[in-house]
Amino acid sequence: MFSCNILQITSQNEPLKAVMVWFHGGAFGFGSGNTDLYGPDYFVAADVIVVTLNYRLGALGFLSLEDATIPGNNGLKDQVAALRWIQQNIINFGGDPDNVTIFGQSAGGASVQYHLISPMSKGLFHKAIAQSGSVFNPWASRKTLKERSFALGAVLGCKTNDPKVLIDFLRTSTPKQIVEGTARIVTPDDKRRGKNIPFLPIPEKDSGSLEEVFLPDNPQNIVKSGKFCDVPYLTGITSHEGMMELKNILKKPDLLKEIDNDFERLVPEDMELGEKSGRLKKASDMIRQFYFDGKPFTKDNIMDYVNLQTDIMIAHGLYQTAKYHAKYSRSPLYCYNFGFDGALGVFKSCFGASHLPGACHVDDIGYLFHMSVVDITVEHDSIEMSTIRRMVKLWTNFAKTGDPTPHLDTDVMVKWTPYSLTNPCYLNIDKDLTIRQNLNKERMEFWDDLYKWSTATSKQ
Repeated sequence: MFSCNILQITSQNEPLKAVMVWFHGGAFGFGSGNTDLYGPDYFVAADVIVVTLNYRLGALGFLSLEDATIPGNNGLKDQVAALRWIQQNIINFGGDPDNVTIFGQSAGGASVQYHLISPMSKGLFHKAIAQSGSVFNPWASRKTLKERSFALGAVLGCKTNDPKVLIDFLRTSTPKQIVEGTARIVTPDDKRRGKNIPFLPIPEKDSGSLEEVFLPDNPQNIVKSGKFCDVPYLTGITSHEGMMELKNILKKPDLLKEIDNDFERLVPEDMELGEKSGRLKKASDMIRQFYFDGKPFTKDNIMDYVNLQTDIMIAHGLYQTAKYHAKYSRSPLYCYNFGFDGALGVFKSCFGASHLPGACHVDDIGYLFHMSVVDITVEHDSIEMSTIRRMVKLWTNFAKTGDPTPHLDTDVMVKWTPYSLTNPCYLNIDKDLTIRQNLNKERMEFWDDLYKWSTATSKQ
């Protein structure tokens, strides 16, 4: 179950074009691939075929009983169905089925990496671009969903422990009822930790009777073992992803004190330190010391909080991804940091952070897609238009050739060097393009050390 838009049709006499398949973001719980936000204008002008698609979200896409009856991951399987359809049909639209690049942002970026590790997606694409999203991010997966699935049935009027009874009941429920019921099972502790989307991708370990399994193991374990599709990979972040976490704080300053008094909520759950253990308090103290120099959280150190949330929610996950791809993959890996703070970076204003410097989560989208939902005129000779030309050229060069800078021109005057363990370089995308080394090195090493500490103490 998926909907698909093919953007650009060519004549039969033209050579087949590179195909770019877009997965939209939205935390696996909301959003769409519609053209009001993801208008293909800039990509079409660069002579590629763009495919955007919709996939099932929330409980409709990710409810799971953790067995063969409802194994989960239907939203990601919708994406597989779209990729299979593209292989069979894109040639009729002038697209090359042997040159398909998948790309996406946030949950769409995590989706890209899910396809890299899924046996169902093998052979369906040839290059990958993951923007601000990774399977290592704490919001990108859950370890269990069975309890949540029965909780959804209960709030809708079906209190049962019988999978068949639950399935039969949910099949009589309307999509509207399921969506509204999902919102009602978000617990106060979920909200405390910022976990407002109950249903997410999950390993299908107990689905052996199925012909096809999308995710046979914990996604992080798969990446760490090097069992992923070896294709050219491009991935990166915006400079201040964590601004998205300021929306409520800037509207309700009392939340500053609430978070400061409950700093343990910021410790990632995958550290598995236990809610009542002294180790959880110790970890939160180490985080406070590193980011806030041990001081209370106030409006005066709000940018330190932005950096903290940037690293927890996005950056460290992509850092881990880069390390494992560099370790195992023979194909080139390109990393970037998008820091351009321009007129099309409209999303930080949605989070109330327009007065702060840097690029927020999603602020890169306006430089790749024409956002008709936003009434902003971009002048031809503006720095915004220059950034659009650069971004689109880098992305489409990569889709066409596997190299974002196969040659230099007036728009792109720097050679983008692949990332490696011995040369951890990245392209810094700002008013100028520059190659730099070791993005947020001390911050990434802090999280490496903290995870090592948590693993060591859990064995004691």
